[in-house]
Amino acid sequence: MWSHEFPQAFEVFPLAPPAETDVFLAGKLTAMLAPGGGEAQMHGTAEGLRGLGIRARMWRPWEEPLSKVRCLHLFGSAPEHVPLVEAARLAGVPVVLSTIAWFDWRAYWREPGSLLERAKSVTGYFARSAFPQLPSWRRRLYHAVDLLLPNSNAEAAQLMRYFQVPVEKIHVVPNGADPRFADADPQPFLRLLAQQAAANTKAAGSAPGAGRFVLYVGRIEPRKNQLGLIRAMQGTGVPIVLVGDAVPGHQRYWQACCDEADGSVYFFPRIDHDDPLLGSAYAACGCLALTGWYETPGLAAIEAAMTGTPLVLPREGSADEYFGSDAVYVACDDLPGIRCAVLQALQRPRDGVIAGRIRDHFTWTAAAQATLEAYRRVW
Repeated sequence: MWSHEFPQAFEVFPLAPPAETDVFLAGKLTAMLAPGGGEAQMHGTAEGLRGLGIRARMWRPWEEPLSKVRCLHLFGSAPEHVPLVEAARLAGVPVVLSTIAWFDWRAYWREPGSLLERAKSVTGYFARSAFPQLPSWRRRLYHAVDLLLPNSNAEAAQLMRYFQVPVEKIHVVPNGADPRFADADPQPFLRLLAQQAAANTKAAGSAPGAGRFVLYVGRIEPRKNQLGLIRAMQGTGVPIVLVGDAVPGHQRYWQACCDEADGSVYFFPRIDHDDPLLGSAYAACGCLALTGWYETPGLAAIEAAMTGTPLVLPREGSADEYFGSDAVYVACDDLPGIRCAVLQALQRPRDGVIAGRIRDHFTWTAAAQATLEAYRRVW
């Protein structure tokens, strides 16, 4: 029989008070299910801030009250951030948001889903363009925070145009990467590639050597358009190396990539940004090709550029603010254009001048310095 009496009282262990902290950083609750550039940006920013003497760390909201911190820094534009901002307001804590956003009707139209769903998204885009005062969770979020930290002037212009965010609420913070990529050794990845080629029953011939293959680093999902790259390069004999995991919910797209791939396409799981093997892949490839719908600007592009790797990047987004004429830009639906750009990039040598410029301006230290300037505006 059930009894309401317990044989002994439960012992309660109080949580230890958190260490003194200047900044809590937080992303979406589901972010680490398929981590990408936004999560790398969050961790890289935290590391850079700590290098400047700022006590910054990831926030554990189920343990740590906001009243113990000077600032909350959110990463990514997500509906779940709205109540967090409201909670921070009640606690008297300022909030800054790295928006990591881009708005393009063509990207909405290419999203997987029914014709009705895609038409609804495109209609919403044009409605927002014509009437930026329309209410939405994004508009509410962008106006509720103390400061927005887009990664480019182009992204900042979109926030002002589509959501009427005043210019004084915007502080542009460039994306960054670790300068250690410049010293990467290509041999570890080449050895791994040789092992996979030996085990690949589709492969014809030996594994591609240094500078002989095109690399794509990114999550496997329609927006990244790996399938477009595979189709564009069919018949060329150029090896393609795809590094990344399938995003939950996009397994059908992953399978489509596998079905279209022949023996010249190699798939590798996601490699952590602090794993030397990622830098080795950049150092080993002949070019990096990001052929998605847009990039803002894409951490992989910055990391690869630190090795002087030739770049093929999306025309849409903000990549041109970072790389200018040092990269070739393509439209994601222009398969002949992608093919031509990749073949040309594979013929170009690595450029030490470009690598030096990227290392001078787009490190996590530089990003942290710009971020600290933003904090000082709201502290």
